[in-house]
Amino acid sequence: MTPTFGVEQVETPPDWTVVEGRLMREWAFADYATAKRFVDRVSEVCEHLNHHADIHFGWGYAILEVVTHDVDDITERDLELAEAINQLEG
Repeated sequence: MTPTFGVEQVETPPDWTVVEGRLMREWAFADYATAKRFVDRVSEVCEHLNHHADIHFGWGYAILEVVTHDVDDITERDLELAEAINQLEG
């Protein structure tokens, strides 16, 4: 899906979707500890970029939601954060 910034169309990062005006992505893991380690790494990226994802995780999964709360919309900062999080898999 393609979010819109005003009239400009912007591509979502790979494997992310737009759900109710937020970028979202889900990951599956073998267990709770692996999911937590991933969430810890995501947290470090968020701190580094000073832009914070909403994180939901539990046994074998993590779901991230990214939106700029100030404007309640997807912005360039959200796309940059999603791209940075995608780099964790490499």
